[in-house]
Amino acid sequence: MIQEINKPKFIKLHEVASQVGMGKSTILAWESQGRFPKAVRLSKTIRVWLEHDISNWIALKSHNSKL
Repeated sequence: MIQEINKPKFIKLHEVASQVGMGKSTILAWESQGRFPKAVRLSKTIRVWLEHDISNWIALKSHNSKL
């Protein structure tokens, strides 16, 4: 059996907002403050995030809330 390797996946702002339960403007503000993962700029108008960066950020926040 061949094991499938998880490939990096880009997600757009509306998907990020849905996953983290925050507003788009908050995500953008936190990103500029260094409180949220940096987006990847594909062009001047297209910004995306790596899905695993968002998943890791959620896991970190979840872990820190249990301390």
